[in-house]
Amino acid sequence: MKTQTSFISLNNFQNSIFHFLFIFILSSQIIVTSPYLNIFYILGVMIFIRAEYEYNWKLILLISFYGLYQDTLLGFQFGFSSLFFLFFFFLGQISSLLSGTGSFLINIYFFVFGIFLLSILEGFFFFFSHSIIIDFYKLFINMILTIILFLFAKRFFNSFVSLNV
Repeated sequence: MKTQTSFISLNNFQNSIFHFLFIFILSSQIIVTSPYLNIFYILGVMIFIRAEYEYNWKLILLISFYGLYQDTLLGFQFGFSSLFFLFFFFLGQISSLLSGTGSFLINIYFFVFGIFLLSILEGFFFFFSHSIIIDFYKLFINMILTIILFLFAKRFFNSFVSLNV
């Protein structure tokens, strides 16, 4: 019996492009920084969109490895980036299971909820652990830019996959 959603299996070329772009953006965080565009969220967008098309335990392990690589690269505690990436992966999986293959609007709601939840948790973490108050203006601009990037990336990825399937 087939479920409501059917995952589109990506070919090797599309997988290679995804992993190359992901590693490139992840590695370029050392050079490229901006207070208004968080690279974490850009990588979260990529994983959220990718989670809709393929569910594979190897992908989960690879995403965890990418998180450990980012933790090593930026000096974060081990597991922080992996949890962040896996949060977006599982949020994308839940979104695609609930919305089916045709609902773009529900995916947007899930992504906005995820970005909002992570931003609030990040603000509370910095306030309670380090007594740092986050500038909500920059945080709000970061969230809006990430959501706009999600909209464009989702449309582009959908058209790219539909042309090559």
